[in-house]
Amino acid sequence: MAEPLTDATDRATASAPADLTADLTAGVTTDPTSAETVPVGTGETGPAGSPLPVPPGVSEAIRARADERTAPLVHRLMRPSLALAAEGDGPSAGRLGGQPALPDGTGWPEFAGRPMQSLAQLDCAGLAEAFRTTGHGGDWPLPATGLLLFFHDERVGDFSGRGCRVLHVPAGAPPRPAPADGPGTSALPATEVRAHWRLSAPSYQDGELEDVFPDDFMIALDLAADFRDHLSAPDVRVLGWCDTDTGRPAGHRPLLQVESRALAADWGECVNVSFWITEEDLAAGCFDRVRHGFEVA
Repeated sequence: MAEPLTDATDRATASAPADLTADLTAGVTTDPTSAETVPVGTGETGPAGSPLPVPPGVSEAIRARADERTAPLVHRLMRPSLALAAEGDGPSAGRLGGQPALPDGTGWPEFAGRPMQSLAQLDCAGLAEAFRTTGHGGDWPLPATGLLLFFHDERVGDFSGRGCRVLHVPAGAPPRPAPADGPGTSALPATEVRAHWRLSAPSYQDGELEDVFPDDFMIALDLAADFRDHLSAPDVRVLGWCDTDTGRPAGHRPLLQVESRALAADWGECVNVSFWITEEDLAAGCFDRVRHGFEVA
């Protein structure tokens, strides 16, 4: 069951697609020679006219359900993303859990008077390297140096979406434990992760896909099912589209999605958490207004 955010009923503004790479399924890169390349317009990150490598199964599904006018529109909704996992040989991308490297003078983020849980510490250089690995990703939209620290309210009871904080800090500070005074927070075990390319497609809950077929919602519903059949959803995803049934805050897109099983986290009935950012803040590298989402099973 999704826990909606207060403004999640509003539809986010559709954005232009990215110039994508081939999908990585179970850590194996799709062979570019077996993927269909589709000319696209100016994407989120790629130059105009760049080819869009899409796995054959996805291309076939789009051709089967869309016509000559709508098929290019569906292709343009595809987004690049990174899957983070402990396995594989991709670039090191930091870690989930553990103690964050908070610089001196930076306070531990709090929510409702209590320390938040440190969820992830991601290495921007490693993420940027993985994003550019295949040459199809275009410009890396997040900072290329330093660390991104993700904190959230582990009680996941705030439906306004404000129970989180993302900090961009220089690398090199020593790990810092949560404050000892006050209610405290439970630490998550540290899990080193590596980054791998993944193609990401919208679901039927994303208004951008539904808007392509205003006269027949079932086409969007069927296409979303086809995408799930051909594109696996990682336990941890950076950027891309939302993989869960959580509420979608208006005007935002996913920044980070984490399944509880990736950390063996005890969040009660909550099975995943997500961080959301606006297109404007993503372009500006501003993380002050990131929103929090979660799903309850």
